[in-house]
Amino acid sequence: MKTSGSSCVTSRIRLRSGCCHYRMRVMQRPNCLASFSRAVVLAVLFLALLLLANDHALAQDPEESGENVTLRVATKPLEPFVFIDDEPLRGFSIDYWDEVASRVGVETEWILYDTVGEIIEAVELGDADAAIAGISITEDRELVIDFSQAYYNSGFQIVTDSSGSSTFGALFSLIASGTFLVPLLILLVLIFLVSHLVWWFERGHDSDDFPESYRSGIGEAVWWSTVSVITGGEAVKAINGTLARVIAIFWMLIGLFLLAFVTARATSVLTVAELQSDISSLDDLQGKKVATVANTTSENFLIERGINPVLSEDLNEALDRIVTGDVDAVVFDAPVVAYALATTHRGQDLQLVESVRRTDPYGIALPEDGPMNEQ
Repeated sequence: MKTSGSSCVTSRIRLRSGCCHYRMRVMQRPNCLASFSRAVVLAVLFLALLLLANDHALAQDPEESGENVTLRVATKPLEPFVFIDDEPLRGFSIDYWDEVASRVGVETEWILYDTVGEIIEAVELGDADAAIAGISITEDRELVIDFSQAYYNSGFQIVTDSSGSSTFGALFSLIASGTFLVPLLILLVLIFLVSHLVWWFERGHDSDDFPESYRSGIGEAVWWSTVSVITGGEAVKAINGTLARVIAIFWMLIGLFLLAFVTARATSVLTVAELQSDISSLDDLQGKKVATVANTTSENFLIERGINPVLSEDLNEALDRIVTGDVDAVVFDAPVVAYALATTHRGQDLQLVESVRRTDPYGIALPEDGPMNEQ
């Protein structure tokens, strides 16, 4: 592209911080900046252009007035990018901005908000000169504000309940639950009662099947009662007395009912546990209850794929919904989710499943039609 007086070329300058990097497209003359480090060039050009976009910054010359120019920068809590518990603010995005501002020699007035929507609105209305946190660059947002080139590429992550992935754990919970123990206890009591009744009425009819000795006779009767309820009456022992046969018929019917109830209960619990643990990709979220944070790109991402998410005010609330069983999964920004599971939700039955979208770039929000918009 051409400008009056000299020709310019488009180049990329990269500033590295830790293991991540930031890129911003700038205009430069081929030979003017050769002696400067890339980090200094990025810092000087970025904030210099930003200052030119603000009338309040041009109203005075910092060198003549002896005062530093102060930029109003909006941000919000978003660990590990923005921590607000400490003074001064810290975090990945805060450190990035502070490094650039310190190299240029301008001061920053941080303005705290609660949501991304609020800090975008602050830039749009002129209440802030810029905004940084973990602001995803989207087409809808670019209709009202401009963005720098992406300085971090996030992506979305699925979180599920890790306790539901163990069939053994689900079986143990079933055995310990009252809905299973009560029918099982009733079944054992009935076996005990029926065994005594059958032995009492049959002990004089056939001494081989039901001996008159209490110890031997009750042992045989318990064996008969248990096998009868399991096999449906195929125990190899003859029942000769009329009362004993009536008791045997009653026992077979009631016993089969109780056994079927216990078996059905166990099957349903194990089936639910298997379904809950069967979330390994985005396709598995169909028909499931999925939570995310309201007014974020993850909400739009899910809606576009036919998933109506359960909305939460913040990530902690969304993750708590998994713990309480209100939802089956959470989808949100991958680095923020990973940090939460390693800190605030450490030790809970939560697990990272899959990165469902690998491109969700973060950028610095700027006033619309400012000099920092892409050419």
